[in-house]
Amino acid sequence: MKSIDHGILLRKINYSETSLILHFFTLEKGFQAYLFQGGKKKKGNMLQPLAIIEMHTYQRPESDLGKISSIAADYIPKSIPYNPIKSGLAFFMTEVIEQALRNSDKDEAIFNMLTQEIHWLDDSDTISNYPIWFLLKVAQQLGFGIQVQQVDGRIFDLQAGTISNHTPEGQAFENDDAVEVLRNLLKLSKTDLLGANIHKTDRRQIVNHLTNYFRWHIDGFKVPKSLKVMQTILE
Repeated sequence: MKSIDHGILLRKINYSETSLILHFFTLEKGFQAYLFQGGKKKKGNMLQPLAIIEMHTYQRPESDLGKISSIAADYIPKSIPYNPIKSGLAFFMTEVIEQALRNSDKDEAIFNMLTQEIHWLDDSDTISNYPIWFLLKVAQQLGFGIQVQQVDGRIFDLQAGTISNHTPEGQAFENDDAVEVLRNLLKLSKTDLLGANIHKTDRRQIVNHLTNYFRWHIDGFKVPKSLKVMQTILE
């Protein structure tokens, strides 16, 4: 079946000397993988992480792998590919998105949220705290946002997704100074959270806690390979 799809590029895999396999989260179908024959020569410079692409595609009913016949740019980030900090963030974001949405069908709200975040990241320079914001936003959008049950809570229950002073029995939890910082961040708007003065140790620990949290709530989720690199370049 032929269709026109619009997708956020998550991964680019070499398939042959000239062809690529591309992973997208699409507006029309959710997560999709496509073979793009000759893709390395056909506007390959357009295929950057987080680029938003319009694709003319064909997919057989019995196949999970579609084929791309042509692409055009919906939105190509201007600064992300050329800024080493933003490009490191982009690789982290694409790993998180791919793992979180690999089994997802069409979800217009998630697609629109991700599109807005890509535009924001491309245009902004206030990005030190952005990984925290991004992980919290994705968790909220997927239905497992963190709830503060006690205003002075210091225990982050990874299974229940709550912050309180109750120590869960037989469950994973975090209990350190970074949890208190996270609890306070959850009350802030995007602008205030991104502008907050967070010590680099707490920032690193919060991101570690949140990636562990994702492991509890998304089947098969693994700590992104790009995490350490991303944390290093943000310090």
